[in-house]
Amino acid sequence: MNVHRREGRAPQRAPQRRPQPDHRPKAAKKVRKRSGPKAVFWAFYKFLVVVSALIVVVYVGASALIRPPEIPQTGNQGGQTGPAVNVDDSQEVQGRQRREGVYNFVLLGKDVGSGNTDSITVVSYDVPNKKVGMISIPRDTAVERTWRSNPKINGAFYGAGPDVLKEEIEHTFGIPIDYYILVDLNGFVALVDELGGVEVNIPLDMNYDDPYQNLHIHFKKGTQTLSGQEAMEVVRYRHDNESSPNYHANQWYSDVQRGEMQRQVLTQLAKKVVSWNSVPKVMSFLDIFNKYVKTDLSATDMAYFATQALQVDMATGVTQGTLEGDGNATCKGYRYCFVYEAEDILPVLNEQVNPYNEPLTAEDLHLMVPD
Repeated sequence: MNVHRREGRAPQRAPQRRPQPDHRPKAAKKVRKRSGPKAVFWAFYKFLVVVSALIVVVYVGASALIRPPEIPQTGNQGGQTGPAVNVDDSQEVQGRQRREGVYNFVLLGKDVGSGNTDSITVVSYDVPNKKVGMISIPRDTAVERTWRSNPKINGAFYGAGPDVLKEEIEHTFGIPIDYYILVDLNGFVALVDELGGVEVNIPLDMNYDDPYQNLHIHFKKGTQTLSGQEAMEVVRYRHDNESSPNYHANQWYSDVQRGEMQRQVLTQLAKKVVSWNSVPKVMSFLDIFNKYVKTDLSATDMAYFATQALQVDMATGVTQGTLEGDGNATCKGYRYCFVYEAEDILPVLNEQVNPYNEPLTAEDLHLMVPD
């Protein structure tokens, strides 16, 4: 009988207890579901907070990993031909030191149809003060060493490569060169086109044709926006053809003015590059860089300088100077060499590209004396 009673009670108690725990949670869930828009908002808000935190962590971590590059040691780096140039193996002389965070680069434009450099631009980057100084070195600048019987500085690149060209610049002008960046002209064209063209002020009518190089330069004086091909033609212009009516009038446009034009184009391109805020654009730039540019900068070094360059005010932080000299001199029997007087170029060197804490003097220079 007792067993029968327990069996009878069990089915009566179960229905009373089961609905209670099942009913209450379901009611609570229904209440929460009614506030759907608020739930979405808070979920999105939390997502933004998490993403922001991740960005901060990644940025701080990257900043910690990307450190300022060390100043490379100067001195002979091998590969040269001809008499050795005595370059001080130390990066300092007695009583003079490199300023912290100041780096010197040489930007090289490769010539078409030869192994020479078509443009040589020295850039000094003062990272702490966010300042950039620039000078152009005429490719016919006379140097003490002879390259394939040629005493001109661009022959150093053709004869031995960028490392020895860096030596020649340091020996001749007293300014150390830490890194080189060699740009193929096809890369220059691709970069300008990727940026949507470049606006420059052309100082004179240009009319020049060279069928051998398939080079045809025809522009009117004035400000205009150029494509990559057109910009390449403008920076390569030296003078009109002799058959041009402006041939004699344009003789004032020497390697000095040519260097000024090249620096104008580089500055305008830099302004556009630092204004990029698009990931696809940046990736396109990296593709161009990897394909057309050679450099002794490491990937980490490039990342450091790229992040620092974004802080430079392109309107006020970039200055330029011109090395005034004689481009009609004869050196070692070669005509049309570029030579200088120390007093004429020292102010520009010290103002634009001197990385030391003391001024350069005439004793630091090794300038060729014409025949």
